[in-house]
Amino acid sequence: MPEPALTILARFGGAGPLSRLLGLDRSTVHRWALPKARSGSGGLVPAKHHQRLLALASAEGVALTAADLVGTANAAGEPPKAGADDG
Repeated sequence: MPEPALTILARFGGAGPLSRLLGLDRSTVHRWALPKARSGSGGLVPAKHHQRLLALASAEGVALTAADLVGTANAAGEPPKAGADDG
């Protein structure tokens, strides 16, 4: 599953609204949720956008933490495995 990007996109109402807030092309933001095999980032949100996302979340009343930007532990309490969402 392309996390954490899907969760972040959902919290901001999708790629369109989030891309407008960030001033980025919608396709750029949408690719965060695509697997690497489909020219996406494999669910990873580029680190260069983390601070801006946290500031926007605060300003827009969106629940978002730094931990949300890098993924969450799975049901077993383990961190996500590298390459697990490569498609």
